[in-house]
Amino acid sequence: MVLLSYEVQEYKMTFSRNDIHTKNAVAKEYIRQLNSVLPCSLENLIRKAYELSPEIAAFCSDATTPKLGAKDKGKIGKLVEFHIFGRLPNNDSHADTSFGDCKATHVKKCADGYNAKERLTLTNCGATSDYANLQHIIDAQTLDASRCYGKIQTGILTVLREDEMVVALFRYDITELSAEYKEVIADDYQKIRDCVAAKAASQKGQSYLHIHPHGSKGSSTRAFGFTNAFVTRLISHYTGKPLEVKGRSIFIKDI
Repeated sequence: MVLLSYEVQEYKMTFSRNDIHTKNAVAKEYIRQLNSVLPCSLENLIRKAYELSPEIAAFCSDATTPKLGAKDKGKIGKLVEFHIFGRLPNNDSHADTSFGDCKATHVKKCADGYNAKERLTLTNCGATSDYANLQHIIDAQTLDASRCYGKIQTGILTVLREDEMVVALFRYDITELSAEYKEVIADDYQKIRDCVAAKAASQKGQSYLHIHPHGSKGSSTRAFGFTNAFVTRLISHYTGKPLEVKGRSIFIKDI
């Protein structure tokens, strides 16, 4: 019997930059493939992204890398947006992808595990220098009626530890969450409407979704954001890592 030898080459799927931005099924598979190398450094994740999408690699080679200051709080998010998803940071009211905007956040080590280090800014919504800029919040009686809802409902979140190791990357959608979470968010939105109507925009009393100052110190600009407590809950939900509660502290034991 003659045994025939075949050279088997591993099939490598590549992804179109436009398809990642516009087709949910493609973006979902792209994110799944990126997850195959986690946890890893941001540098290695970028290397994987370039391997999966030569178009993104070419885009990043041809485009001007965003200028990032040492004190730029959104530095990592802009790097992820550019190198992983092939988008230049912008102020476009449209989302970066059909899965939403590309965001990044850090988790910090606490006594018992890890929790989100910071709030997650979602989108600017106006300025307190002229409350007419915030009237749209009062006019939209429910969050899903808000013109900002598309930037709040869904997004793609990259999670890093303080040593800059990427530990999670997922797409989130608040409509997929438990009724309890959705009720708190709906209540937060009504509190936001009330304080804006009183011309006293404040984060006071808001648990998961809040309206917060955004921009340079003293800026009157306000933005919608998820509180760090809610970001911790999101990470737990989408990574499957159990959320633990100790007193008033919530954390993920290991990530």
